[in-house]
Amino acid sequence: MESASRPHGRPAARLARRALAAGATTVGLVLAGLSATVGAASGAAAADVPAPTAVRVARAVDGALSMRWNAVTGAAGYVLSRSDAVDGEYAEVARTDERTVYATDDVDTTAVHYYRAQAIGADGTLSAPSAVAVGTLVGDGVAAPEIPEGGLTLDFGNGATAAGATRIVAGPAYSKAHRVGFVDPAQVTPVRRDGDDPLRSDLVRVGDTELVVDLPDGDYTVGVVAGDLAAATDIAITAERMAKVPATEKAAGEFLETEFDIALVDGQLNLDFAGAAANLAALTITPRAPREAGAEPTVYVTGDSTVQTYTDYWAPQAGWGQMLGRFLADGVTVDNHAIGGRSSKNFISQGRLDEVLRQIRPGDYLYVQFGHNDNSYGVDDRYAAPADYRNYLRTFVDGARQRGATPILVTPVSRRSFDASGHANVSFPQYVEQARALAEETGTPLVDLSASSRAYLDEIGPEAARSVFLWVPAGVYPARPNGTQDDTHFQEYGAIQMARLVARDTAGLDVPLADEVVEAGPPAQVPAAPTGLAASAVSGTGATLTWDAVDGADIYRVLLKDGDAGDDAYALRTTSTVGRADLTGLEAGASYDVQVVAVNGRGDSAPSDALRLTTEEPLYRFDVQPAGAATMDGYLPLDDTTLYATGLGYGFTSATGPGGRDRGTGFDPVPTALQRDFLLPSASTPIAVDVEDGTYVVAVEWGDMLGTAGLAVTLEGEDRGSANAGRGTTSTRVLAPVEVTDGRLDVVASGWLNGLTITRLDDEATTTTGGNR
Repeated sequence: MESASRPHGRPAARLARRALAAGATTVGLVLAGLSATVGAASGAAAADVPAPTAVRVARAVDGALSMRWNAVTGAAGYVLSRSDAVDGEYAEVARTDERTVYATDDVDTTAVHYYRAQAIGADGTLSAPSAVAVGTLVGDGVAAPEIPEGGLTLDFGNGATAAGATRIVAGPAYSKAHRVGFVDPAQVTPVRRDGDDPLRSDLVRVGDTELVVDLPDGDYTVGVVAGDLAAATDIAITAERMAKVPATEKAAGEFLETEFDIALVDGQLNLDFAGAAANLAALTITPRAPREAGAEPTVYVTGDSTVQTYTDYWAPQAGWGQMLGRFLADGVTVDNHAIGGRSSKNFISQGRLDEVLRQIRPGDYLYVQFGHNDNSYGVDDRYAAPADYRNYLRTFVDGARQRGATPILVTPVSRRSFDASGHANVSFPQYVEQARALAEETGTPLVDLSASSRAYLDEIGPEAARSVFLWVPAGVYPARPNGTQDDTHFQEYGAIQMARLVARDTAGLDVPLADEVVEAGPPAQVPAAPTGLAASAVSGTGATLTWDAVDGADIYRVLLKDGDAGDDAYALRTTSTVGRADLTGLEAGASYDVQVVAVNGRGDSAPSDALRLTTEEPLYRFDVQPAGAATMDGYLPLDDTTLYATGLGYGFTSATGPGGRDRGTGFDPVPTALQRDFLLPSASTPIAVDVEDGTYVVAVEWGDMLGTAGLAVTLEGEDRGSANAGRGTTSTRVLAPVEVTDGRLDVVASGWLNGLTITRLDDEATTTTGGNR
């Protein structure tokens, strides 16, 4: 379980104990201008805020229980109360502000205690109480949890007990003597039916309470039997706040039989049930076999959008986890699970850490970087106050260690934020300090990326930092037609530099992985100028460039200018991390000069020799559109009425063409005639174009001004894959070579299609190489 700080927990607990010792039935406290009274039952109910949900143990240590709950919109604060009986009198033990959804109670943890939380309304009154949660048992005299060899079978209901099973009716409740049971038996209704099967002839209908089972830490398979011989079932199950069994309905006499795997970190399995008729007949809990170390270590990476791996669609965006493998020996595998929008909190609640822990092996490693999204106050799914963030991080640390792996905490990477003197600011300082504090407390290896990235940014300064972060001009990347100015996320070059810093700090840690770090230091010099620049698959709208790889290069920048422009007209056209790049969006029959620059952490190389590139004139340029829509200048209309005929030489070969949309021109910037409209073809509406036998380049353009769009393409029976275009943009793919041997080019497009260009490839190249032009 995770740790929590103790906001007002100790003084509140002491005041509560004094009041109870004096015979009082209520405890009144005033804090930060807010007052509320907790009655023996529920206190005064506030009409303006609902009760908190999901009260649970965050961390249990001998003598203290940290509890947390979900935030309530509009709450001015919270009150946590405790009782020694589920239906007993509850006394206030802590009061927090609106941002603090956790508290710590100093209490005898060798006895069972019950907790519930209430929200404080704007008028100072209290909401109804939450469902009751039970504290975890820990301390001297508390036996370690055990599970029978072969697992545990629970048979629910008041009928016959299945062989080898443990009976659970409504009670006994979870207790020190019974380490498995429902928290509040009053919320559980036993049901008995006629039948010969002891597992299915009786059941319990579960209300607003949870089933608690104390177990050794480890990985388990949980089997579920849910249903009722005589009534319908509607059930969903969450385990450890993770959705494991989706909402399922079964008719009378039908049973849901399913199972799920779970990595248990806190020694207690908490199951919550939802649905109009949560009819639970049986559970099985089976330990999974321990995993053995692999031949080589796997490095698991968890984190947010600054860490994640991105597809080509998002170019040039990248995360440092995507680039970490560059700095590790070939035998080390990097498995990056980081994903955007995640905090230490919802990475757990969405089951993403669970997925990692069910795979990780002894000898593996787990990098953990969060903080950017934990700071999102008002977004309850993400937000974790700094001290609670520390507790969530503890789950990553404990989960890895329990499975023989080594956790490595990473402080939040810096944003592009500088003070007036040009020094980089500390991003998310409270979260940085909590990660450092947890590392020191638990002896966990720490990569202080906050410090190292800040030092790097200080060295290069605010302007050069734009090439590290996602600052890209308009018109360069298909998914970013208007450019991007982003001070949080990285482009490929920046992600490589951040990964270099992570690797360099890892090399200084006292862990075996340090010996697997390669080339993490800053390069001694800039790369050499690229050589061997050449073009192929030259069409009317683009070409494929290749060049020789340069030792020590992190990325390459491709620069382009009109053929008759001066050298000062070169501008960034695209980037690549390998010696290949596709140029798109060029004008037909035009000449361009191209150069490539190699880049590493030291800087830019001299440019390559220039390449003169002359695009071809296409055979066909089709504006794919609904009938009657405006046609792009220089294009032929290909609309839903254009059906293939021998005399025409092109069109849809189906009986009718596909439908489509014209979005009009009411956008800023105004879309072209090609961008504003599209058809929605499919496998049932293929396109045929008569051409001579030979080799061709096919360019497709797709998009939707009102939303995202996708397109899959098959050419001459060969699947050329699919891709997406972002909301309000169009994207282009150049597909080559395409061999035609029967006098007809067959195109099967599925999705949005705005434009189709067909160009024949000449036998001779239309490129020349020379000095700087």
